[in-house]
Amino acid sequence: MIRIGVIGVGRWGKNHVRALKELEQEVDVELKAVCDVREDVAKSVSKEFGVPIASSSCREILTYIDAAIVATSIDALSHVARMVLEQGKHALIEKPVATTSKEALELLEIANRNKVVAMPGMIMRFNDGVNKLKELLKDSKLVYLSFRRLSRRPSYMTKYPLLLDLGIHDIDLCRYLTEDDVEEVLTAYRARVADDEVVVTVVKTENGIPCHIHIDGVSPYKVREVDAVTSEAFIRVDTNTNRLIILKPGAEKVIEVKSLEPLKQELLWFIELVKHGSTDYKPNLVDAVKNLIVIETIMSRT
Repeated sequence: MIRIGVIGVGRWGKNHVRALKELEQEVDVELKAVCDVREDVAKSVSKEFGVPIASSSCREILTYIDAAIVATSIDALSHVARMVLEQGKHALIEKPVATTSKEALELLEIANRNKVVAMPGMIMRFNDGVNKLKELLKDSKLVYLSFRRLSRRPSYMTKYPLLLDLGIHDIDLCRYLTEDDVEEVLTAYRARVADDEVVVTVVKTENGIPCHIHIDGVSPYKVREVDAVTSEAFIRVDTNTNRLIILKPGAEKVIEVKSLEPLKQELLWFIELVKHGSTDYKPNLVDAVKNLIVIETIMSRT
């Protein structure tokens, strides 16, 4: 039985709590504790979901658990993750893991030294629509990729750079879908729009595949799309609905992908890694470091 704690039970952390409680019925895992700097929030979530331990002290709950989900605010992620990893506990650290590549690299070194799993929360890798696209691309000659991630961010999130909050998903997907690393930032545009930001950037992988990324925090309509242009077809996946459209001259095919909740799939993978004490796995903190280096390059150019 793997004992897990969730550190940070705001909007997204509470989703982890809900998913883990449902997974208790399926796998050998126990959600043992929740922690939040707001003790009243921790106790409220504990009561709502029947979690035995609630505390405002992360260090206190570490004595009761084998692994932690770190879902704090962006600026606290690396500090809390460091504490968890230094205590020899496994961790799933929500994106972007840290605010700098240097901090993420330090976490990687601690995890390696203590021989614990340290997995970044790159949930889009567990989206069935994304993985269907990845499967289709294996038999195609990819020309370029285009990503759109548009939606109005809550006001409390606008203090964080859009690239760290949302853009990191598409930078990671560029690397994941091409199975390649980013070699160069070709163009970068970042500006304040209304009460938030818009970012448009083009990066190129080492094998020469351009990835066009367009994100904003102001759109009143939520758009989550990935387009792949291959030598034979145009493929669009809506990652909200997991619906793929494949367009070829004179032909159109629609694929409705049967989907399992990405968050549960991500948690199941993390639990499996912890169970077996895995040392070779994806995504890992090397991915987090590489993603953050790309973000730092874009931000330095804008």
